[in-house]
Amino acid sequence: MQVKDCIVSAPGKAILHGEHAVVHGKVALAVSLNLRTYLRLKATTTGKVCINLPNIDTFLCWDLSELKKLIPYTCGKKEEVKLLDAELVRRLRDFVGVRNGNLDTCNMATLAFLYTYLSLFGSSELPSLTVSVWSELPTGAGLGSSAAYSVCLAAALLCASGAIPTPLKEWDHTARWCQEDLERINSWAFQGEMIIHGNPSGVDNAVGTWETDSFVVQSTVQDLKERGFDCWETSIGGPGVQQHSPLSVKEDILEILNRY
Repeated sequence: MQVKDCIVSAPGKAILHGEHAVVHGKVALAVSLNLRTYLRLKATTTGKVCINLPNIDTFLCWDLSELKKLIPYTCGKKEEVKLLDAELVRRLRDFVGVRNGNLDTCNMATLAFLYTYLSLFGSSELPSLTVSVWSELPTGAGLGSSAAYSVCLAAALLCASGAIPTPLKEWDHTARWCQEDLERINSWAFQGEMIIHGNPSGVDNAVGTWETDSFVVQSTVQDLKERGFDCWETSIGGPGVQQHSPLSVKEDILEILNRY
């Protein structure tokens, strides 16, 4: 299968209000950042699938013959999906060698890539390609680095598979997809977020997809402009202080919600 080269990018995010409560269906106010993740997809003839993640010192390649063995267990569907293919995730964890105590950034990024690649190309011939991702976003800082990565993966691989068109015209430097295509990108990016985080709210990937100052309820995004709000610039500083455990904060939020 012949695929076209492409370069895509997605921004990070900051949640100004409701970061942990949104997981429980409450409202969150989120904004996109001027820090981005970039992805380049390049077709090759090597008979391999490679992913380069220099920010986390990860460079991996697989023979197509190895990945083809997993095809019977993929859904092979390009439409939007709501639930992860648990069997494919399990087989990919075994394939990558992921154990319960080894869920590091490299493993999660690898699983998200392979899951999206095999899900979108599983019903056709697997293409030989190289994906390179670099980012201005620090990992583990709450700035949506994993979501920006998932959005870039979804956009590039959906384009490569033919599920959505490439919006960039010959004379354009940059371009955006239509609303329908953005919704499909967001849907697949959420799949990647579920692999990485387990139970994400959908806020990070939604802001990364639509790249807007947003009023968010779960994964439904409403632009602040459309709700009559004026735009403003927000300066956000990173003090370099280690944050509290997200899990402990979420547990505290859930206790408060249940109490009141």
